[in-house]
This record gives sequence, structure tokens and C-alpha cells, in this order.
Amino acid sequence: MSDPQLDLDTRASSEGWWPMLPGQRTWGMIALMGMSISAAVATWVFIIGGTVATYLGAIPGTAVMIAGSLVGILLVVLATLPVASRFGIDSIAALRPQMGNRGAYFGLVLLTMSVVGWNSVLMIFLGRASAEILIALELVGEGARGFLVPAFSLVSTVAVWLVLRRGPEIMKSTSTLVAGLVSVLGVFIIVQLVRDIGWDTLAAAEPLAPSESKLYNYATGFELLCAINLAWWPYVGGLVRTTAGARKALWPVVIGLGLPVSMLSIIGLFAALAVPESGGDPTKFLIALGGVQGGVPALAFIILANFGTALVGTYVAALGLAQVPALQGRLSWNVTTGMGVVPVAVVATFFSAQFFDNIGVFLAFLGVTFAPICGIQIADYYILRRRPSLRGMFVHGPGTPYHYWKGFNPAGLVAVPVGVATYIYLLNPLTYVSHAPYQYVSATVPSAVVAGAAYALIMKLTASRRQPDQVEESTVDNGRTEPTSVPS
Repeated sequence: MSDPQLDLDTRASSEGWWPMLPGQRTWGMIALMGMSISAAVATWVFIIGGTVATYLGAIPGTAVMIAGSLVGILLVVLATLPVASRFGIDSIAALRPQMGNRGAYFGLVLLTMSVVGWNSVLMIFLGRASAEILIALELVGEGARGFLVPAFSLVSTVAVWLVLRRGPEIMKSTSTLVAGLVSVLGVFIIVQLVRDIGWDTLAAAEPLAPSESKLYNYATGFELLCAINLAWWPYVGGLVRTTAGARKALWPVVIGLGLPVSMLSIIGLFAALAVPESGGDPTKFLIALGGVQGGVPALAFIILANFGTALVGTYVAALGLAQVPALQGRLSWNVTTGMGVVPVAVVATFFSAQFFDNIGVFLAFLGVTFAPICGIQIADYYILRRRPSLRGMFVHGPGTPYHYWKGFNPAGLVAVPVGVATYIYLLNPLTYVSHAPYQYVSATVPSAVVAGAAYALIMKLTASRRQPDQVEESTVDNGRTEPTSVPS
């Protein structure tokens, strides 16, 4: 007979409301790499590349996008990976030392909005690609597109839930398979674009609507990719908690999340330069460009890639929801994952056009909010060198390490808005009107730096006013664990 307490402990760890113990973190570098690539390779990168085409041509755009992606993923890795991989926790639990036990729910709100937004984009794209395949094969007429797009979006969203309801371990096999297939198809699309359009034509193509300031164009291309990679902040904790140690997690995250974004954004960049009216959206040109033989495999890439990313996103959202004490142990894994897909189904089915027309607003939200969070976490871990308390992240209430002021850390509550204000001053994320020295430093990095500096200063000034257990936390090293009983 199984031990009920052991079964409960195992469920608590795997579903995210209790840290994964070292013995449970069995994912190696290959599995994590596959899951990271599966998350990163999705068609939203085409939109980003298409936006960069507004400011830069093929060669400078490619260089700037790679640089921006690597800087963005560096900020996320520095902020999240050390603590999440050491203790087997997700990004929300890792935020509690900086924001407080209740203040970390701010991160949960951002995580939910980010994942629901991304998954909505992906399901809409997937619906479009599926409809275009049927139309290209002449199985349905052009008039069916209006019905097929939301229908396929809804079916795909339900399919994500049906796969994930089998449990978190399904991610391991599914993600590795998807990563391999989409990598091959991604290379196929790039080769097809260059072959059909010609490298000389692409290299000579002018940006679509550049600013008169070349520095602004370069800074904005860099900023777009840097900010978009901050969207991995919610994902990294959920990914690396399955791997024992930061060394095994580092390169799979950097190479699997950061690099594919820039490399596949090149597709959107090239496509927008060659077919400006597409905006980088491959569903608008792949079949027209390569015919049925070339277009259908490319559109199949979109379906596979978006499904894989949505799967990882829903998994991360479920882990985040598990951080709410009121839900722990009261909801099954099926219900928790269902809560992550229902908003996506509603948006993708009934509001796809409205949401797709306002993707720019959604993208702006990412850099503005996640940059300051990365800043305060980096400052807390590397500058203040505070040793996080694993028990403090999961045991709440007065007298616990991260209760601070009624569950909120004033330093985090002040520093994050300061970072947001810095970003908005340098670059209005809705109008893209900038102020000096944006053209030299962009907006994401200064926002993170200012937020981190403000956080460190406030923490230093208020150290003497906090309780002893709030100044220096105890630690649990990677080879030892706290008692396995689930906290009440």
C-alpha cells in the first residue's frame, strides 16, 4: 500500500505548491534543452522580427536582434536561475524574498497576464495556420476562414489541456519531440525564404519606416528583443526546478530560450522586408511564396511550434496558481491547468481580432513590468548577498522571514514603480517616443539597474528596523532538505 503522506508530498512537489526535492529533479541537460526550445520556438517571434524591419534592414537587424536577445535572457537568468535551480522552486516563490509573501502575488498577476497573453497569440496563430492549410489544399473555400480560425484555436487550446492533464512529466517527452521537429522546420523556412527571394534582394531591402536617427533605430531594434526575452521570467523558474543545480540549467536556458528567439525572429525580419504587407506574419505569405509543397510544411511548423510553447506556458501558469495557499491541495491538477486555458480559449475564440490588433500594447507591458523585477532580484542576490530561506518562502504569517510589513516588502513595492517610471521616461511603450539617453542605453537595462539600486538602498536604510530573522535568512543547501511535510 502507498503512503498517503508520501503521495501528498510527491504531488505537492510536482504540482508546484512545495519545492521539488533533489531526488525528484531528474531532468538532464538534454531534456531541459528540449523543453526550453519547445517554449521559445513559436510564431510570436515572427511579429517581433517584422517590427524590427520597421527600423533596420536584414544585416544590421540580425546582429541587433541577437545582441538584444542575449542581454534580455542574461537579465532573466541572473534574476531567477540561481535560487530556482538550487531549491527546486518556480519564479513566484523565488520573488518572495524581494516582494514579501503577499507582495509576490504581484508577480503571479504578471505571470498570469503574460502567459494568457502569449498563449492567446499562439492559439490565434495556430488557428490561422490550420485554416490556411485546408484552404491551400482546396478542402474548404476562402469563405470558411472566418469560422475555421476561432474553431481551430479553440480545439488547439483544449488539446493543450488534454495533453497536460496527464501530469507534469508529460512535458519531458512531448517537449523534446516538438523541439526537434520545429528546429528542422524552422531551418527549412529560412532556407526557403532566402532561396525564393534571393539573399542579394533581402540584404539590399530598406527598412520599412525608420527614424531619421540611426541610433534610435539600433536602440529600438535592440530594445524590442531585449524586452521580449524578459517574458521568459515566469518560464525560467518552472523549467529549471526540474533540474538539479544551476550548472546543468544554465546553458539549456541561454541556448534554448534566448538564442532561438533571435534566430527565428530573422524569419519575421526577412519576411517583412520582402513582403511588407505581411508584417512578418508567415500565414500571409508562405503558401503564396513556396506553393503547397513549400507552404504546407512551413505552416505545419507554426502548428507544432505554437502547440509546444502553449503547453509549456500552461504548465508554468499552473505552477504559479499553486502558490496561492487557498488553492493548495483543494484543486486537482486537471482543474488547475484548466484555469490556465479557459481565459485563452475565450480570447482566442471570441476576441481574436481585437487582441491581435493590440499586440503592441501587450508587448509593451512585458518590458515595463519584468525589467524592474529582474533588477530587484539581481540586487538582492548579488549585491546585498542575502541568503534566501527556503522555509520562509513557503511558511507565511507574522514572525516568518518574508512577512515584512503585513506580508509586503516596502523596498520592493517602491523599487518596482521606480523602475517602471524609468522605463516609461526613456521610452513610451505605446507611442515609442523616447527621451535621452535612450538612443545610447535603450530602456530595459536602465530600468532594471535603477530598480535594483533603489531596492538595495532602501533595504540598507531599513535593515536596522527589521526583525533579526528578516535581516539574515537561513539556507538549505542543495544536498539537504527541510522536513517533507506540506505546510499548512
